[in-house]
Amino acid sequence: MLSRVVETIYWTARYIERAENQARLINVTSNLLLDLPRGIAPGWRPLLNIVGCEEAYNETGGSDEEKPIIRFLIGDLSNASSIAHSLYSARENARTIRDVIPREAWEHVNALHLFAKDNLSTGLSKSGRFKYLREIITRSQTLTGMLAGTMSHDEGYVFLRIGRNLERGDMTTRIIDVRSANLLRDDVTELRPFDNIQWMSVLKSLTGYQMYRREMQVRVRRAEVLRFLLHSPIFPRSVLHCIGEVENSVSSLPNSDSPLRAVARVKRVLREQDFSALAQESLHDFLDEIQVGLSDIHDELSRAYFLNPVPAQESESQVQVQTA
Repeated sequence: MLSRVVETIYWTARYIERAENQARLINVTSNLLLDLPRGIAPGWRPLLNIVGCEEAYNETGGSDEEKPIIRFLIGDLSNASSIAHSLYSARENARTIRDVIPREAWEHVNALHLFAKDNLSTGLSKSGRFKYLREIITRSQTLTGMLAGTMSHDEGYVFLRIGRNLERGDMTTRIIDVRSANLLRDDVTELRPFDNIQWMSVLKSLTGYQMYRREMQVRVRRAEVLRFLLHSPIFPRSVLHCIGEVENSVSSLPNSDSPLRAVARVKRVLREQDFSALAQESLHDFLDEIQVGLSDIHDELSRAYFLNPVPAQESESQVQVQTA
């Protein structure tokens, strides 16, 4: 299969997963702001920092208010991290590989893009936001199942799985990072009930609350939630599980030594971390280290398999140009 084709499949999967998880990230923040007292609620600006677009937002002259930040994160095509940009890019990439993916999958991607575009005004409203984002999440999951059940499991599907799991692992760390962005001080006893509310919201944003209770069999606590979301080998949105899926997929490819070494480095960092001893101020730094490791995996994949190997932030824009 051509390098250009597998790269396009890879980025299509990443864009769809990114849109779904961006929707999850906005929903968990909305829930946190509803559950927390006004005096300790973090507001919306930390979300910009977590998804890595605070500098781009500042260049627009936007305020700290909810409405402009939500518009930037959901509907601004100039923001590479927005849901609108991700779905547009997924649609443009999928359009060029219609002979590789099932026709029904292409039609579903196109319909998802059109739904997000046509109903944007509803999604930007407080009353319609949750339903709009939930629909994007559901349709994205439907596409994942459709591709798993109808696309030939050849080299193209291998790269689809790699792209999806790399993006999923990265976004799981970012959703966890909502909690680590200096929301509450650990040394204030009267705030601890709200601390549990936040961690419960993080679990629910990943549809992981029931699976957490089943696997961990303890009440919601910081160290156990971190261990579940980062170390669980069986929960499909845990970082370790995502890395394992990437490893299994890459292992089936030729010339995989360098990407597999990058995967092994991330797994080693994950497994060596003791979350019970991890101070709150160190959690953000640890998650950053994992995100850098995931970016390194992408770079090694790019050098080994893609047509024009470039760093992750440049590769994203390159694929956009190729498929426009």
